Amino acid sequence: MENSQAKELGLQRRLVAYKTYAAWQEVPHAIYQYEPDATEFFSEFRKLKEGFAGGSVKLSFNTLMLKAVALALKEAPILNVSFKYDPEAHNGTITENPLINPGVPWILPGGGMMTLTVRDAGGGSLLDIAGQVESIRRKVEKTDFPQLFLATAKPRNPFDPGEGLSPADIEDSTVTVSNIGSICKSPGQFSLLEILPPQVFAVGISALQERPGVYTDGSGERAIGIRKILPMCLAFDHRMLDFGDLVPFISRLDKLFAEPGEIFGW
Repeated sequence: MENSQAKELGLQRRLVAYKTYAAWQEVPHAIYQYEPDATEFFSEFRKLKEGFAGGSVKLSFNTLMLKAVALALKEAPILNVSFKYDPEAHNGTITENPLINPGVPWILPGGGMMTLTVRDAGGGSLLDIAGQVESIRRKVEKTDFPQLFLATAKPRNPFDPGEGLSPADIEDSTVTVSNIGSICKSPGQFSLLEILPPQVFAVGISALQERPGVYTDGSGERAIGIRKILPMCLAFDHRMLDFGDLVPFISRLDKLFAEPGEIFGW
């Protein structure tokens, strides 16, 4: 078009474009839409959140879901491995990861997003995870992002992060857990989510949605009422995983949503 100008991507967007392009070029994605009834789970979360009030860290629903996903991954450790595939040899190698380190997309102060690592969500307590999330939030506020992006793209460049994020904060994630429900409460939901190699699994969590549903009331009778449904997109690498590999993960979440009182022991 006349007077139109072409503009190159900024460094942050270039990094995202590189990783996502590689993901879709390499990984045959398969998707399962999981929509549990989280009515009681959310009710128990609100009670638990009151117990964190006035403390040094806050409890968000996103933090609670990081712990829930980590516990479910313990029942399906094959979803938490690293996988490298050699298309010429028609073979691949699987490396078990001793820790469950969710990579969490984070909105940056100047716009855009970056995936930051929460470490050992499987072994750490809910308070530990909430503390890490709060530490990341403080670091984000003090980060020189142009320098961080440059240090990420060119690791040999000297970089002093000060009190901000360092390249270590974006490394070593073993699974992606993206909660768009924390930033968008509209009734839409994830239908696709990229898997970032060498990861083999990603979880997209949408906002809670009120829908009519069948449930068991306090007297043990079946009833119809307004329920809180939590849409989740489960993406897996079909080169090494089949849907059956997800079943233990889903079954653990089913149990959690049916008996959410366990969160008070996290």
